[in-house]
Amino acid sequence: MISERAKALNLDFEIAGREPEKIKALAEKLNVPYHILAVDDDAAWQQVLADKKCLINAAGPFQFTAKQAMNACIQSGVHYLDISAELETYQLAESLDEKAKEVGIQLISGAGLFVSYDALAVYVASKVRNPQKLSVGFRHFGGFSRGSVLSSQNIADLGILIRKNGEIVTNSETKPKTFCFLNNQEECLPTPLGGIVISYKSTGIPNIEEYFSLQLPAVGLPNLDPTNLPDGPTAEERAKGRNALSAEVIGENGEIFRAVADTPSGYTFTPLAVVAIANRILNNDFKIGYQSPGSAYGSSIINDIPDTRIIDL
Repeated sequence: MISERAKALNLDFEIAGREPEKIKALAEKLNVPYHILAVDDDAAWQQVLADKKCLINAAGPFQFTAKQAMNACIQSGVHYLDISAELETYQLAESLDEKAKEVGIQLISGAGLFVSYDALAVYVASKVRNPQKLSVGFRHFGGFSRGSVLSSQNIADLGILIRKNGEIVTNSETKPKTFCFLNNQEECLPTPLGGIVISYKSTGIPNIEEYFSLQLPAVGLPNLDPTNLPDGPTAEERAKGRNALSAEVIGENGEIFRAVADTPSGYTFTPLAVVAIANRILNNDFKIGYQSPGSAYGSSIINDIPDTRIIDL
């Protein structure tokens, strides 16, 4: 889907992966060059990234691919994006800030769904004086793909994490919270979605709590068999509903501001978002070092994504 979006925008790109038949078939369909490599093959990475400007890593779970891909981009001087929803991947990107700056590249982990999340966080933060607390609820539509189910295991294993007074801490006492999603209200469960890293980078808000509309699919399933997991929703299934993010920010004087990001369903939105950022990079719009979508592009990146909007509540 990412490749198809890049093709629709007439971007100059190549594709790479580990499975020859799948990669070759997609390359022939799109009429683009392709590469076959294992994620641990350093020499192959250097060959693949030669003369490239930006890498989109879509190979999850990212605990198995992000480190190798980020290091390869740093070695090659290539900008890095991924669509991870894994908090540890965000922290890895954060830890590589100085190395990325040394070679002049932008490093963003979470350039998929978190583009709308982070744009919303930046937007609401701008509406109050000295924002002190951010609460975000995510209403998900469209089921889960195999990769998302596997990644959700990594999220579930972290427990309930929040950012409190600038530090990430475990807080098992966090309770469900009801959010307004345009025309309806919905109770969401405390879940470490990653904004405690990404949106902290973008806004500096010292207290951040996150909530998800569903129980993570891997919860209670300790032995996941990838062969029995779904590929993901079809185009028709994705078109039947939408994602929404609801954010509430509290300023230093107690002022409260709320807004909602209304987006296509997750697996439709993610390719639109990550290719929008890649397109910015190809047009020399980037900031070097570790960045979040919001720290690099503010809330304006939402304007690059079709059928997506922020609405004040």
